[in-house]
Amino acid sequence: MKNVRHSIRRLTLAMAATALGAPSLVAAKAPVPAPQAADLVLRNGAIYLVEPERKWAQALAVKDGRIIALGTDRDIARFTGAKTHVVDLQQRMVMPGLIDGHVHLSTAAAELQIYNCVFSAYGDFDAVIASVRACAAKVPAGEWILGQSWGSGLYGRLADAKSLALLDQASGDHPVMLRNDSIHDRWVNSRALAIAGISATTPDPENGKIGRDPGTGALNGLLLESATSLVERHVPALVTKTDVEQEADALQVGVRYLNSRGVTGFDDAGVVFGNSHFSDARAYKALDQRGTLTAHAALSMLIDPDKPDIDEIYSHRAEINSATLSMNFAKIFVDGVMVSHTAEFLEPYLPDAAHGADFRGTTKMSAERLAQLVTALDARGISVKMHVAGDGSVRMALDAIAAARKANGAGGPIHTLAHAGYIAGSDIDRVRQLHAAIDASPTVWYPGPILTGTEAVIGKERADHYWPFRTFVAHGVLVAGGTDWKTLPGEFSDLWDGMQGMVTRRNPTGAAPGALWPEQAVDVGTMIRFYTLNSAKALGIDQRTGSISVGKLADFVVLDKNLFKIPADTIAKTNVDMTFFGGKLVYERAKN
Repeated sequence: MKNVRHSIRRLTLAMAATALGAPSLVAAKAPVPAPQAADLVLRNGAIYLVEPERKWAQALAVKDGRIIALGTDRDIARFTGAKTHVVDLQQRMVMPGLIDGHVHLSTAAAELQIYNCVFSAYGDFDAVIASVRACAAKVPAGEWILGQSWGSGLYGRLADAKSLALLDQASGDHPVMLRNDSIHDRWVNSRALAIAGISATTPDPENGKIGRDPGTGALNGLLLESATSLVERHVPALVTKTDVEQEADALQVGVRYLNSRGVTGFDDAGVVFGNSHFSDARAYKALDQRGTLTAHAALSMLIDPDKPDIDEIYSHRAEINSATLSMNFAKIFVDGVMVSHTAEFLEPYLPDAAHGADFRGTTKMSAERLAQLVTALDARGISVKMHVAGDGSVRMALDAIAAARKANGAGGPIHTLAHAGYIAGSDIDRVRQLHAAIDASPTVWYPGPILTGTEAVIGKERADHYWPFRTFVAHGVLVAGGTDWKTLPGEFSDLWDGMQGMVTRRNPTGAAPGALWPEQAVDVGTMIRFYTLNSAKALGIDQRTGSISVGKLADFVVLDKNLFKIPADTIAKTNVDMTFFGGKLVYERAKN
């Protein structure tokens, strides 16, 4: 900071000397008029710019929503007028607003009103049963118990049909549906199976699986991937339509929550247009038209590989897009998740009775079909986010991007690999070469239930080589920070937990011991770049936001701690004091 102030002061003195008639190589000019007064001035702070890297300022000025000056308090004082709002930062840190590259905001906001039985994914089987029993005593007789989240380490226990009998005993006359920490799978009781008409002879749906006891073949209540819809379509709270304005109200709750966490931009990774219970692009537009969409919102439109209807979906772009809202994005599910054997790997899963000795997972479409979709979307200027949990599906996605670049040229939008924590070393350079990005989400780069569940199916040696962030950086790979946030608030999807975990590789809550591949930890500056400028680049808005720079939008946050001066294992305890979006205060923490 001291060097920065001295550099700025020398420049200011040199300019002043020239104006006073000191020797100069150019003709003397008339004095520069006083600048127009700013709308907002922040002073007496530690303002981290992100770009140039490691550079700081003491103060900044904002006019008409954009940053017009950076420098010392003395430099910026001349932008202060009678109507300028001045914030004394009292040495607090300011940094660019966070950009969450992967959220499910519609789902998270709506489910505040839906899930009536919440418990921790860190709990064991007995804790889940105890929670259901307690909820059954409170929920009106006969109504659905909708619970979250059971941990991924419980798949083996839940596969035993005896566990279903214990769930039936705990739930009484209630149908029950419990989702897991990955959000992909459900565990339901016998009454829910009966309501859905699922029996021992019901065939597995395409891209899904109805769980059966590996020893007896009896139903065990597990529903994997698309099989979850067999029950969900019978849950009134999940099928009752909401109108656009109602969903916009729910979105407003979610956006305010994100602002309170320091977020000024996000990608909602799974949106539709019309005819849906949640996640309707029109609800975002309603919020935007109200003037209360206080974050940049990218809408990744869900693409069904069997009936993509791309032209119809994107015919609404002119209707939806605005300065803060864009549906120039797509979401494609390529595979599932590791813990349920639905992620596609290059090497086999550990042998088991249900999958044999050479099972490598599954994908939801052929490599040829994925390449066709990505090429068609790329040609329309659509940035594609692909869900790829296993290294096999990562390679398939990279091949699809390569096909698009070959067909359409290299100048297309950045395409993103979501959840690509498992990646073959030979594919890392391809990410950069193909002008792609890594969507780092959910926040599971430290020990926890999802890692425990993954160890059980691919072995500890492979499971522990997860999220090579330091290697990505060394190879010039664009890493965009995200959370995969679906619940308010959510375990394994907390932004600040994830930020701390990138630096420590340890569980921020202390609920699981040890460190995950600590050699892949990154420093604080790199972590901040992931969640600011890098995410802005992935969303194509880095010319407007993502760093604190003259001319960019005034999107920034004021923190109660300087992240560079506190122990790394306390980053998650940081409070956001204020969030500014376009120069307007959109969140302020209540004072004690």
